[in-house]
Amino acid sequence: MALCSVEDVRAHANPTHISDLEILNIISVVSTEILTIAGSTDETNPLLIQAGIHAAAATVLKRARAIGELASSIDTPESKITFTGIVEEIKQHERDRDRFLALYEMPLSHSFSSYSSTFGFNDTGGN
Repeated sequence: MALCSVEDVRAHANPTHISDLEILNIISVVSTEILTIAGSTDETNPLLIQAGIHAAAATVLKRARAIGELASSIDTPESKITFTGIVEEIKQHERDRDRFLALYEMPLSHSFSSYSSTFGFNDTGGN
């Protein structure tokens, strides 16, 4: 089961040292997690698809950071340089994942009912 494609994820996160096969494996794991959290098996729901894309993008970026392709910081003999951009990008994808999951769950947590009104005339037929 897969909520998105490698191309969907690469549109958001495209590290060169992570193969399509690795991304496909990440998509598979993330898709299972998203569907489990949502309590759903619907792989066609647009909100779950978006949650899956952002969850996979965040995971791919974390993987790239872990293997050193996208470093959070660089230690040099003179100083330590910190890059917050990649960390913020990962956090943004995680926030987007959470937002789409919340939007998916919203209709489930609110019951919508239609108005029910009684219209009529109190016609006693009198004069």
